Order: sequence, then structure tokens, then C-alpha cells
Amino acid sequence: MKQHLFKKTVLATLLSSSFATVYAQQLDAENSETTFDSVVVLGASKYASTVLTSSAPIDVITPQQLKETGAVSLNQALAQLHPSFNFPQGQNAVKGQGVRSASLRGVSPAYTLILVNGKRRNASAQLSGTDPWPAATVVDLNTIPLSAVARVEVLRDGAAAQYGSDAIAGVINIVLRENGTGGEVSLHTGGYSDGGGQTNSLNAWSGYTLGQDGFLTLSADRLKNSNVDRSEADWRQLFPNGDARNTTYNKKYGQWGQSERDNWSVLANAEIPLTKNTVAYGWANYANKEGSNYVNPERVVKAITTNLTVTDGTKLGENDVLALYPNGYQPLMSYRATDLAVVGGVRIDDAAVGKLDVAISYGQNETSRDTYNTVNPSYGAASPTHFYLGSWKSDTTSLTADYQNNFSVSALQDPISVTAGLLARHEKWGTGDLGDAAGYIGGPLAGSTVGSLYPGTAYASDTSRIPASGSSTSGIKPQDANSITRNVVGGYAGVDASLQKDWKIGATGRYEHYSDFGSTNNFKLTSRYDISPVIAVRGTVSTGFHAPSLAALGFQSTGTTSNWSNSGTGTLTPGQTRQFRPADPAAVAFGAKPLVPEKSRNYSLGTVIRPDAVTSLTIDAYRLNVNDVIIQTETLQGATVSSAFNNAGLNGFTQASYYTNGWDSRTDGIDIIGRRQIALGSDQLELSVATSYIRTKVSNVHRYVDIGGATLLAVSNAKVRDAETGTPNNKIVLGARYTTGNWNLDGFVTRYGKYRYNVGDVAGSVAANGNTDQVFSAETYVDFSVAYHFNKKWKIDLNVQNAFNKYPDKYLLANRASGINPYSFIAPNGASGRFIFAGISYKL
Repeated sequence: MKQHLFKKTVLATLLSSSFATVYAQQLDAENSETTFDSVVVLGASKYASTVLTSSAPIDVITPQQLKETGAVSLNQALAQLHPSFNFPQGQNAVKGQGVRSASLRGVSPAYTLILVNGKRRNASAQLSGTDPWPAATVVDLNTIPLSAVARVEVLRDGAAAQYGSDAIAGVINIVLRENGTGGEVSLHTGGYSDGGGQTNSLNAWSGYTLGQDGFLTLSADRLKNSNVDRSEADWRQLFPNGDARNTTYNKKYGQWGQSERDNWSVLANAEIPLTKNTVAYGWANYANKEGSNYVNPERVVKAITTNLTVTDGTKLGENDVLALYPNGYQPLMSYRATDLAVVGGVRIDDAAVGKLDVAISYGQNETSRDTYNTVNPSYGAASPTHFYLGSWKSDTTSLTADYQNNFSVSALQDPISVTAGLLARHEKWGTGDLGDAAGYIGGPLAGSTVGSLYPGTAYASDTSRIPASGSSTSGIKPQDANSITRNVVGGYAGVDASLQKDWKIGATGRYEHYSDFGSTNNFKLTSRYDISPVIAVRGTVSTGFHAPSLAALGFQSTGTTSNWSNSGTGTLTPGQTRQFRPADPAAVAFGAKPLVPEKSRNYSLGTVIRPDAVTSLTIDAYRLNVNDVIIQTETLQGATVSSAFNNAGLNGFTQASYYTNGWDSRTDGIDIIGRRQIALGSDQLELSVATSYIRTKVSNVHRYVDIGGATLLAVSNAKVRDAETGTPNNKIVLGARYTTGNWNLDGFVTRYGKYRYNVGDVAGSVAANGNTDQVFSAETYVDFSVAYHFNKKWKIDLNVQNAFNKYPDKYLLANRASGINPYSFIAPNGASGRFIFAGISYKL
């Protein structure tokens, strides 16, 4: 660890001694009493493990805590509550395609495994990008109703040996309600004090008895919010030189901000005894999510990337169709996803034979896109202005069998716990619908010069060519359609034992075979020693792996070069572009190689301090090494690239890219979580502090590829700097909860450390398109909520996020890609200002 990181850790540790984590308050959401040390299933082989007695760092978040954040989705609530959870809240419908996942320890969401009741949740079909991480297929947390959650368990440790692929940085287990009676309905409304984002939500659940001891819990969430516009006047020239509109037209013409959402999700969770020791269980979750947002505007004048004005007043833009949009236009992109997850199983709990859980699960996701208020310029005024862009589909079927039992060993005082399991999984990903052909098939004007459309004008000599598709019209093409499958089989076995009264050890090994890249073996070792009733030390060593997603293996995209660029790499050569599948034989000429799995090694060492029954402090340091990190290359272009395309029979193509194993990374971090409860007569005060410090370093970068004898940059230093500095290097969450009579008051102060926007290959230098690296200052936000219980059934509450209406630093003008966007996509708390949300709840 670096010295300054160590100093910060010591300071935070001293501060933590008087505070506490709110993550383990209660196991039962309906129990008004606080449970200081919750029982957990995640990461433990013995069912009696708790947050403070486990060998690995585990946190528990309750429904009460989720509600009191005022968050409207599970992803947003976890981002506010958990110090190790990071996911930028400013992503719009285009950048993230509406997918909201989980990132732990400052690394890609692809490295966090999402479970529901201990079963792997199917991922979105969308290969979606969330700055600053590479695109990946990840689980969308917001498909799960908030009203269905009994608690959230967060394992901050590598756990691939226990749970399989994806569990490199940690595991999040969403435990569902299991209520046979009761229920609750909550209605909330609100919006941003600076305008926009009008939000209405409905959350409801109800429990029903099945037979004598069974239950059925039904949950439903509905969320609808409008767009948030935080754009500013375009700082660039909009119209040709000498055009009067350059002084009269309102330059605050565009929109930039959070997307519109229209989401609903339902979940049914049921369990019914079959015999004294046998239970049948199952749940089904369906979600329909829609979102839309505006994308980069098209100006009348030509966009260029060779000077700081980024427009050329002597030329018209190739995407212009002045007959339809005389003042330019701003396309609107919409996103829709339907998601289904169904799980059924049988659980046996017999003292003589142990615990056996056999389950089958199925998950399906389809994601589609449309674009409106746009044009394919090659059709001129006859062009449609709405294009369906197609869809992707994925489905996963899993069969699992998990066993656990305790066995007495004469040499040991306590029984040992043995776990074992088998799995079989079938995965499929591919194209659903193709995009509208008119969006990518060139019309009668394709290839014509812009000047030929305006004879006798100042633009008659403009030799820019009209592209065969618009800036946002090109959907999935027939040549890019694909379907790919994978079969996975494997098993694991583990043992936990107490060598002495105060010393526990554990070991787990896992074998899995993938039909597309072979076998993998992983292990995890754990140990915990209770030095005294007050202090314990714990640690783990583990290996892990992340299989390349089917989408990364099977995705191909063919398009037409746009002049827009904000990567800092300069102007792109006109022509067609292709993102190749990594194993495509044609991609070999461009330096592509088949992907290999990302592999990790994880070390953690921590301490648990419990000076009394109402105070706790945990400190956990870790190192996470990941080899062969999968990223997308830069856009490769040049004479030898064009020649390689011609040799492959792809004449007219000038740019290539693909996914590759780009580098190795090492992340060092420390998590400190403390909690203290204070009784004030009949009142109760709970104080908490949670801090996370992270440093990531990248090595063994595969920077260059050889194409036709030319050495080309494949991985720029900007991508490396994104991995190292694109997320805040620290996060501190201070919390307080005061209960008096019928009132509950909650407050949080969240501080995010500095983070960096990175462009170009040379750090700090101005790139060809005028962009430059920019460091964003640390950000501090204050959230609070107030709730009043009229009685046991009725409650009203007021939730205020970002109470002091703070915004992150603005982009430098040169970094404003669309000219109107003042804030970055990577802002950890978004850039919308104060959010006020109020509602009423009724318990059935």
C-alpha cells in the first residue's frame, strides 16, 4: 500500500471507533427491534455464521435502510449506502442503455456476481458500456422490485471457488421476502428542485398462506420519471459563416441529462412443505423497462476535430437534410428491455442426512432500441425520421445441487462442516430482430458530395461525401446477426472446521468445464482467530475467473464512420467500420486473437473489534490481481488497415476494432466499517461510518499490434488511466439514525474522492480534437429523511437527496462532446441537483 493510503486508513480507523455500520441492523424487515449482528447465508457453509463472526467481510442491508435513502431503485440505494459499491448515477439511456448493475472495489461490474436467494441471476442481453469501464453483459439490479427485498447481503471478497464465474470482486445476494401474511403499499412522488425528473413510484407487497406452513409473497414496483435537462448553451458555431442565426438563434436548444424511465416489475416468491423435512420453493420475476434520452445534436455546419472550435463554418454537415431540419436536429434514443427469471427447487433438511438443495432456474432477457427525430441523409427529404434498431436476446438455464452437513471428528471439539455441489448451465446469446434496413442501406444520395445538393451556393465546392446511414440510424444488419451458445458443467467441495475453540479455518475447491474455452480450477482458503471476545483477525486467499461473455465473443457491428469524436484520438478516416468478433478468421489480419478467461488472485486480511454489545468496528485490507483484462481496442485505421480490409474482400472499410485481453491489473484497498448504538432514555441513536480506499494499477499492457508491417496503437494510455483513475479513489459514508416516539430521522453524508476524465495517449496533453485530461474535485453530498408513524399501519415520509444542491465540477469547454453537456458521465452521484421525494405508506 502507498504511504498516503496508509495514513488515510489510520485516520479513518480512529474516527471509526465511535461510529458503526448500519448494514447489519435487522434480519427481519418487520421486526421493530434491531439485531446488531445478523445471521447470513452468503459466503458461509455453517448456517450460524453472522456478519461479525464470519471469516470474510460481509454486510447486510435491510429494507428499512433501502427505503430511508429515498432512492427509487435498488442500484441507486446500494450506491448511497455501501462504501465499496460504485456505479455512476449520471449514465443516460445511450451510454448505459438503461442497465444499472453493481461494481464493488472500484472494478468493472462484470466482476460482481449477483444472486437472488443464492441462485445466479441471468444477465441483460445488452452489451452495455458504463463509463469508465469496458462494455459487458451484466445483471440489471433494477429488474428486481424493491418491495420484494427482505435484505441484501454483500460479500466483499473473491468467491469464484464458492459461486463460479464473475465472483472476482465480490458477491451480492438479494434475499427475498418470505411473508405468509401482511403487506404494504407505498406511494411516492417528487422531482428535482432545479427542474425535471418528475418521479412517481408505487411499491407494494402482500403475503398469503399456502397450506398450513407455506407462503406466497407477491411484490410489484412501478416507476415513472421524466427527463432531466442540465444542458447549457452550445459554445460552438451552429450555422454557416455569415448566417444571421449565429447571433439570433437560441443556443440553449438541446437537452442533456438523466433519461426518462417507465419501468414496472413483479415478483412472486412461494414455499410449501412437502413432508416434515422437505420443502418445495420457487419464485418468478418479470420486468419491463423503457427509457429514452436525447443524444448528440447535429448542427447545420460540419463538425470537425482539428481545432478548438470543432465546427467548420464554410461547410455543411454530411448528416444534414435541411429540407427536414433547417436548424439542425437532436435525435432521441429509446431503450426497452423485458426480463424474466424463474426458479424452482426442493430443499431437504434432515438431521441424519444433512441439507440438500436441488434447483432449476431459467432466465431470459431481450433488449431493443429505437431512434426518433433523426434522418438517413442518403435518402434526403424522403428519409424516415424514426428507425427501429433491432434487439438482442439471451437466455440461461441452470441446474444446481448443493449439499451441506456437519460431521463429528474425534480430534476436534466441534463438528466440521462439509459442503459440496454440482452444476450444469446452458447459455445462449444472439440477435433478436434486425434493424430497419432504411437506417443503414444507402439511399440514392449515398456517396454524393454535399456540394452537389446545393449548386450555385457557397457550398457547391464542398466535396464531403454523404454517408449511407445517419448518426443514429444504423441498427443490427444481416451480416452482423449471430447466435452463440455455451455449456458449463462443474462441481465444488468445501470444509470448515474449528481447530481450536477460537480458531476456524475453511477451504473450498471448484472445477468447471466450459464448452468454448476448456476447464478451470479455483480455490479459496479462509481463517479466523478470535484473540479475545473483543478482537478477532480474519483473512482469505482465493483464485477466481471471469469467463468472456457470450456477447463479447459473438458481437459484431458494421457501421459508417462519423466525424464526431470525443476519445481524444483525432479525426477518423471516412469509410465503413467494423467491430470484429475476436475469433473471426478475418480479424487475425488486424491483430485479433481468441479471448481467454480473466483470472484473478485475491488476498484479504482484516480485524473485527467488538468492545461491547452495541459497538463494532471491522477493518479489511485486500489485494485483487486480475490477469488478461478484456477491453475493446482503439479504432485501428491507416493505409495498411484499409489494405487488410481489401484483402479480406471488404472494400470501402477503413476502421477495425475488437475485444482483446488488454492488460493485467492490481487493486489494493481497505474497507473500514464501524457502528455504535446509543440509548437516550426511551430514544435510540445509531451512528455509523463506512470508508473505502482504492488504488488500481495496470501493467503488461498490449499497446500495439502489427498490421501489414505497420505498428499501430491498439490500447491507448487513456484506457489505462481510466482503469486507474476513472472512479473515485475513496468513498466515505457517515450515517445517523434517531428514533423518538413515532418519529424516525435519518441522515447521511457521502464524500467521493477525486476522479479523472482521460483522453488521448499522452496524459495532460491536448488531443487532436481539443480534448484534454481533467481531474474532478472531491464531492460531498448530504441526504436525509424524516418519517412519522401515525400508528402501526400509516406512515408518511420525506426524503431529500443532495440537500445542499451540489453539482460536480463542469467539463472544460473543449471536453464538451456535444457542445451542450456541462457534466461528465462518470460523476458518481450524477449531476441533477437536489431531489425531493415524499410519500405515504400503509401496512395491510
